[in-house]
Amino acid sequence: MLDVAAVRACFPALRREAAGRQACYFDGPGGSQVPATVIEAMGSVLRGGVSNLTDRFPPGRLAVEITDRARSAMADFLNAEADGIVFGQNMTSLTFAMSRSLAGTWSAGDHIVVTALDHDANRTPWVLAARDAGASVTVVPFESETGRLDPGTVTAALRPNTRLVAVAYASNALGTVVDVAEVAASAHAMGALVYVDAVHFAPHRSIDVSALGCDFIAVSAYKFFGPHTGVVYGRPDLLERLDAYKVRPSPTHGPAKWESGTQSFESLAGVTAAVDYLASLGEGPDRRSRLVSAYDAIWDHERTLGERFLDGIGAL
Repeated sequence: MLDVAAVRACFPALRREAAGRQACYFDGPGGSQVPATVIEAMGSVLRGGVSNLTDRFPPGRLAVEITDRARSAMADFLNAEADGIVFGQNMTSLTFAMSRSLAGTWSAGDHIVVTALDHDANRTPWVLAARDAGASVTVVPFESETGRLDPGTVTAALRPNTRLVAVAYASNALGTVVDVAEVAASAHAMGALVYVDAVHFAPHRSIDVSALGCDFIAVSAYKFFGPHTGVVYGRPDLLERLDAYKVRPSPTHGPAKWESGTQSFESLAGVTAAVDYLASLGEGPDRRSRLVSAYDAIWDHERTLGERFLDGIGAL
Protein backbone atom coordinates (compact mmCIF):
# COMPACT_ATOMS: atom_id res chain seq x y z
CA MET A 1 0.00 0.00 0.00
CA LEU A 2 1.28 3.45 -0.88
CA ASP A 3 2.12 5.92 1.87
CA VAL A 4 0.30 8.77 0.17
CA ALA A 5 1.54 11.47 2.53
CA ALA A 6 5.15 10.38 2.02
CA VAL A 7 4.66 10.27 -1.75
CA ARG A 8 3.14 13.76 -1.87
CA ALA A 9 6.02 15.12 0.20
CA CYS A 10 8.41 14.15 -2.63
CA PHE A 11 6.81 16.66 -5.03
CA PRO A 12 7.66 20.34 -4.45
CA ALA A 13 4.99 21.48 -6.94
CA LEU A 14 2.27 20.07 -4.69
CA ARG A 15 3.01 22.83 -2.18
CA ARG A 16 1.62 25.42 -4.59
CA GLU A 17 -1.51 27.25 -3.54
CA ALA A 18 -4.22 28.82 -5.66
CA ALA A 19 -6.68 31.32 -4.16
CA GLY A 20 -5.47 30.34 -0.70
CA ARG A 21 -6.04 26.62 -1.19
CA GLN A 22 -3.76 23.75 -2.12
CA ALA A 23 -3.57 23.53 -5.90
CA CYS A 24 -4.75 20.46 -7.77
CA TYR A 25 -3.34 19.54 -11.18
CA PHE A 26 -6.06 18.15 -13.45
CA ASP A 27 -4.40 18.75 -16.83
CA GLY A 28 -3.63 15.14 -17.70
CA PRO A 29 -2.33 15.90 -21.22
CA GLY A 30 -0.07 18.53 -19.62
CA GLY A 31 1.76 15.77 -17.80
CA SER A 32 2.73 15.04 -14.23
CA GLN A 33 4.74 17.00 -11.71
CA VAL A 34 8.22 15.76 -10.75
CA PRO A 35 9.74 14.57 -7.47
CA ALA A 36 12.70 16.36 -5.90
CA THR A 37 15.04 13.54 -6.93
CA VAL A 38 14.37 14.26 -10.61
CA ILE A 39 14.96 17.99 -10.07
CA GLU A 40 18.22 17.25 -8.28
CA ALA A 41 19.41 14.79 -10.95
CA MET A 42 18.86 17.35 -13.70
CA GLY A 43 20.36 20.18 -11.68
CA SER A 44 23.49 18.21 -10.83
CA VAL A 45 24.25 17.69 -14.51
CA LEU A 46 23.87 21.41 -15.22
CA ARG A 47 25.90 22.40 -12.16
CA GLY A 48 28.74 20.00 -12.91
CA GLY A 49 28.91 20.60 -16.65
CA VAL A 50 28.61 18.15 -19.49
CA SER A 51 29.80 17.93 -23.10
CA ASN A 52 28.78 15.96 -26.16
CA LEU A 53 29.24 12.21 -26.37
CA THR A 54 32.92 11.24 -26.45
CA ASP A 55 35.39 9.09 -24.53
CA ARG A 56 38.21 11.63 -24.92
CA PHE A 57 37.60 13.80 -21.84
CA PRO A 58 35.57 13.63 -18.60
CA PRO A 59 32.52 15.76 -19.52
CA GLY A 60 32.08 13.73 -22.71
CA ARG A 61 32.42 10.45 -20.84
CA LEU A 62 29.80 11.73 -18.40
CA ALA A 63 27.42 12.30 -21.31
CA VAL A 64 28.00 8.71 -22.45
CA GLU A 65 27.36 7.40 -18.93
CA ILE A 66 24.17 9.47 -18.56
CA THR A 67 22.86 8.19 -21.89
CA ASP A 68 23.72 4.56 -21.14
CA ARG A 69 22.07 4.76 -17.72
CA ALA A 70 18.92 6.25 -19.26
CA ARG A 71 18.73 3.48 -21.88
CA SER A 72 19.13 0.87 -19.15
CA ALA A 73 16.44 2.52 -17.02
CA MET A 74 13.94 2.66 -19.87
CA ALA A 75 14.79 -0.92 -20.84
CA ASP A 76 13.75 -1.97 -17.34
CA PHE A 77 10.69 0.29 -17.52
CA LEU A 78 9.49 -1.37 -20.75
CA ASN A 79 11.03 -4.82 -20.20
CA ALA A 80 12.87 -4.36 -23.49
CA GLU A 81 16.40 -4.35 -24.91
CA ALA A 82 18.49 -1.28 -24.13
CA ASP A 83 19.74 -1.12 -27.73
CA GLY A 84 16.15 -0.52 -28.84
CA ILE A 85 15.65 2.62 -26.73
CA VAL A 86 15.62 5.93 -28.65
CA PHE A 87 15.36 9.37 -27.03
CA GLY A 88 14.08 12.60 -28.54
CA GLN A 89 12.48 15.95 -27.85
CA ASN A 90 9.05 14.36 -27.44
CA MET A 91 6.97 11.42 -28.60
CA THR A 92 5.50 13.45 -31.46
CA SER A 93 8.89 14.31 -32.97
CA LEU A 94 10.09 10.73 -32.70
CA THR A 95 6.91 9.36 -34.27
CA PHE A 96 7.25 11.76 -37.20
CA ALA A 97 10.85 10.59 -37.64
CA MET A 98 9.84 6.93 -37.56
CA SER A 99 6.90 7.49 -39.91
CA ARG A 100 9.12 9.23 -42.45
CA SER A 101 11.59 6.35 -42.46
CA LEU A 102 8.95 3.64 -42.61
CA ALA A 103 7.15 5.45 -45.42
CA GLY A 104 10.33 5.02 -47.43
CA THR A 105 9.60 1.28 -47.44
CA TRP A 106 5.99 1.72 -48.63
CA SER A 107 4.66 2.16 -52.14
CA ALA A 108 1.45 3.19 -53.86
CA GLY A 109 -1.25 0.67 -53.11
CA ASP A 110 -0.02 -0.17 -49.62
CA HIS A 111 -2.41 0.18 -46.69
CA ILE A 112 -2.11 1.64 -43.17
CA VAL A 113 -4.47 1.22 -40.21
CA VAL A 114 -4.82 3.78 -37.40
CA THR A 115 -7.26 3.66 -34.50
CA ALA A 116 -9.63 6.43 -33.45
CA LEU A 117 -8.55 6.12 -29.81
CA ASP A 118 -5.01 7.35 -30.49
CA HIS A 119 -4.12 10.90 -29.60
CA ASP A 120 -3.19 12.83 -32.71
CA ALA A 121 0.56 12.28 -32.38
CA ASN A 122 -0.02 8.65 -33.37
CA ARG A 123 -2.42 9.46 -36.20
CA THR A 124 -1.31 12.48 -38.21
CA PRO A 125 2.32 11.30 -38.69
CA TRP A 126 1.09 8.06 -40.26
CA VAL A 127 -1.65 9.73 -42.32
CA LEU A 128 0.89 12.17 -43.78
CA ALA A 129 3.43 9.41 -44.36
CA ALA A 130 0.80 7.34 -46.17
CA ARG A 131 -0.16 10.34 -48.29
CA ASP A 132 3.44 10.90 -49.35
CA ALA A 133 3.90 7.20 -50.18
CA GLY A 134 0.58 6.93 -52.01
CA ALA A 135 -0.75 4.45 -49.46
CA SER A 136 -4.36 4.30 -48.25
CA VAL A 137 -5.46 4.72 -44.63
CA THR A 138 -8.26 3.09 -42.66
CA VAL A 139 -9.32 4.67 -39.36
CA VAL A 140 -10.82 2.06 -37.04
CA PRO A 141 -13.58 3.54 -34.84
CA PHE A 142 -14.23 2.73 -31.22
CA GLU A 143 -17.60 1.79 -29.72
CA SER A 144 -19.29 5.09 -28.93
CA GLU A 145 -21.39 3.69 -26.07
CA THR A 146 -18.51 2.07 -24.19
CA GLY A 147 -15.50 4.03 -25.42
CA ARG A 148 -13.73 0.74 -26.09
CA LEU A 149 -11.87 -0.49 -29.14
CA ASP A 150 -12.66 -4.06 -30.12
CA PRO A 151 -9.49 -5.74 -31.42
CA GLY A 152 -11.74 -7.62 -33.82
CA THR A 153 -12.52 -4.37 -35.65
CA VAL A 154 -8.80 -3.87 -36.21
CA THR A 155 -8.48 -7.42 -37.52
CA ALA A 156 -11.39 -6.81 -39.89
CA ALA A 157 -9.64 -3.72 -41.28
CA LEU A 158 -6.44 -5.59 -42.15
CA ARG A 159 -5.61 -6.45 -45.74
CA PRO A 160 -2.84 -8.46 -47.39
CA ASN A 161 -1.15 -5.15 -48.29
CA THR A 162 -1.40 -3.61 -44.77
CA ARG A 163 2.05 -2.44 -43.80
CA LEU A 164 1.48 -0.87 -40.39
CA VAL A 165 -1.07 -0.68 -37.58
CA ALA A 166 -0.87 2.36 -35.27
CA VAL A 167 -2.80 1.68 -32.08
CA ALA A 168 -3.23 3.35 -28.69
CA TYR A 169 -2.63 1.32 -25.54
CA ALA A 170 -5.02 3.60 -23.66
CA SER A 171 -7.14 6.50 -24.84
CA ASN A 172 -5.78 9.92 -23.97
CA ALA A 173 -9.38 11.20 -23.73
CA LEU A 174 -11.41 8.30 -22.36
CA GLY A 175 -8.85 6.19 -20.50
CA THR A 176 -10.11 2.94 -22.02
CA VAL A 177 -7.44 0.27 -22.52
CA VAL A 178 -6.86 -1.72 -25.71
CA ASP A 179 -5.75 -5.35 -25.91
CA VAL A 180 -2.56 -4.50 -27.77
CA ALA A 181 -1.23 -8.07 -27.70
CA GLU A 182 -4.27 -9.30 -29.63
CA VAL A 183 -3.97 -6.45 -32.14
CA ALA A 184 -0.26 -7.17 -32.60
CA ALA A 185 -0.84 -10.88 -33.17
CA SER A 186 -3.47 -10.17 -35.85
CA ALA A 187 -1.32 -7.54 -37.54
CA HIS A 188 1.76 -9.76 -37.61
CA ALA A 189 -0.27 -12.60 -39.09
CA MET A 190 -0.90 -10.27 -42.05
CA GLY A 191 2.75 -9.19 -42.22
CA ALA A 192 2.14 -5.70 -40.79
CA LEU A 193 4.24 -3.85 -38.21
CA VAL A 194 2.68 -2.46 -35.01
CA TYR A 195 3.40 0.99 -33.53
CA VAL A 196 1.90 1.50 -30.07
CA ASP A 197 1.07 4.85 -28.50
CA ALA A 198 1.49 4.11 -24.78
CA VAL A 199 1.81 7.73 -23.65
CA HIS A 200 -1.40 7.67 -21.62
CA PHE A 201 -0.97 4.09 -20.40
CA ALA A 202 2.57 4.48 -19.02
CA PRO A 203 1.69 6.58 -15.94
CA HIS A 204 -0.81 4.01 -14.68
CA ARG A 205 0.28 0.44 -15.44
CA SER A 206 3.57 -1.35 -16.08
CA ILE A 207 4.48 -2.09 -19.69
CA ASP A 208 5.97 -5.35 -20.94
CA VAL A 209 7.10 -5.07 -24.55
CA SER A 210 8.02 -8.74 -24.73
CA ALA A 211 4.48 -9.75 -23.73
CA LEU A 212 2.82 -7.26 -26.10
CA GLY A 213 4.79 -8.41 -29.12
CA CYS A 214 4.73 -4.94 -30.72
CA ASP A 215 7.46 -3.61 -33.01
CA PHE A 216 7.52 -0.06 -31.67
CA ILE A 217 6.14 1.58 -28.54
CA ALA A 218 6.23 5.28 -27.65
CA VAL A 219 6.03 6.92 -24.22
CA SER A 220 6.71 10.37 -22.79
CA ALA A 221 8.71 10.71 -19.56
CA TYR A 222 6.85 13.84 -18.49
CA LYS A 223 3.76 11.67 -18.05
CA PHE A 224 5.44 9.52 -15.38
CA PHE A 225 7.20 12.07 -13.18
CA GLY A 226 10.10 12.85 -15.51
CA PRO A 227 11.15 15.72 -17.81
CA HIS A 228 9.76 16.54 -21.24
CA THR A 229 11.61 13.80 -23.12
CA GLY A 230 10.14 11.37 -25.64
CA VAL A 231 11.10 7.70 -25.72
CA VAL A 232 10.48 5.17 -28.46
CA TYR A 233 11.39 1.52 -28.26
CA GLY A 234 11.94 -0.13 -31.62
CA ARG A 235 12.95 -3.69 -32.31
CA PRO A 236 16.74 -3.43 -32.65
CA ASP A 237 16.75 -5.29 -35.96
CA LEU A 238 14.23 -2.78 -37.39
CA LEU A 239 16.15 0.23 -36.08
CA GLU A 240 19.27 -1.17 -37.68
CA ARG A 241 17.62 -1.95 -41.02
CA LEU A 242 15.61 1.23 -41.52
CA ASP A 243 17.19 4.38 -42.93
CA ALA A 244 17.24 7.27 -40.48
CA TYR A 245 17.11 10.90 -41.60
CA LYS A 246 20.22 12.19 -39.88
CA VAL A 247 23.27 14.40 -40.25
CA ARG A 248 26.52 12.87 -41.49
CA PRO A 249 28.42 12.88 -38.15
CA SER A 250 25.63 10.92 -36.41
CA PRO A 251 26.23 7.22 -35.73
CA THR A 252 25.19 4.81 -38.45
CA HIS A 253 24.28 1.96 -36.11
CA GLY A 254 22.24 1.45 -32.98
CA PRO A 255 19.58 3.69 -31.45
CA ALA A 256 21.88 6.73 -31.53
CA LYS A 257 21.43 7.02 -35.30
CA TRP A 258 17.82 8.05 -34.61
CA GLU A 259 18.70 10.73 -32.06
CA SER A 260 19.04 13.92 -34.08
CA GLY A 261 21.63 16.38 -32.85
CA THR A 262 22.85 16.74 -29.27
CA GLN A 263 20.53 15.29 -26.67
CA SER A 264 19.43 17.04 -23.48
CA PHE A 265 21.70 15.13 -21.14
CA GLU A 266 20.21 16.76 -18.06
CA SER A 267 16.82 15.48 -19.22
CA LEU A 268 18.19 11.97 -19.71
CA ALA A 269 19.49 12.08 -16.14
CA GLY A 270 15.97 13.09 -15.15
CA VAL A 271 14.51 10.13 -17.04
CA THR A 272 16.68 7.73 -15.05
CA ALA A 273 15.76 9.47 -11.80
CA ALA A 274 12.04 9.22 -12.66
CA VAL A 275 12.30 5.48 -13.30
CA ASP A 276 14.28 5.04 -10.09
CA TYR A 277 11.67 7.05 -8.18
CA LEU A 278 8.91 4.77 -9.43
CA ALA A 279 10.97 1.69 -8.56
CA SER A 280 11.46 3.06 -5.03
CA LEU A 281 7.70 2.64 -4.47
CA GLY A 282 7.90 -1.11 -5.02
CA GLU A 283 9.71 -4.17 -3.73
CA GLY A 284 11.86 -6.82 -5.36
CA PRO A 285 15.41 -7.95 -6.06
CA ASP A 286 15.94 -5.78 -9.15
CA ARG A 287 14.63 -2.58 -10.71
CA ARG A 288 12.24 -4.30 -13.11
CA SER A 289 10.53 -6.28 -10.37
CA ARG A 290 10.34 -3.18 -8.16
CA LEU A 291 8.70 -1.28 -11.02
CA VAL A 292 6.07 -3.98 -11.50
CA SER A 293 5.41 -4.03 -7.76
CA ALA A 294 5.16 -0.23 -7.64
CA TYR A 295 2.67 -0.11 -10.49
CA ASP A 296 0.51 -2.71 -8.73
CA ALA A 297 0.37 -0.40 -5.69
CA ILE A 298 -0.30 2.63 -7.88
CA TRP A 299 -3.14 0.81 -9.63
CA ASP A 300 -4.75 -0.15 -6.32
CA HIS A 301 -4.62 3.48 -5.17
CA GLU A 302 -5.88 4.87 -8.47
CA ARG A 303 -8.75 2.40 -8.54
CA THR A 304 -9.86 3.66 -5.11
CA LEU A 305 -9.68 7.26 -6.32
CA GLY A 306 -11.56 6.39 -9.50
CA GLU A 307 -14.36 4.65 -7.63
CA ARG A 308 -14.71 7.61 -5.27
CA PHE A 309 -14.88 10.03 -8.19
CA LEU A 310 -17.41 7.97 -10.16
CA ASP A 311 -19.60 7.40 -7.11
CA GLY A 312 -19.49 11.09 -6.25
CA ILE A 313 -20.21 12.41 -9.72
CA GLY A 314 -22.99 9.85 -10.13
CA ALA A 315 -24.74 11.30 -7.09
CA LEU A 316 -24.81 14.87 -8.48
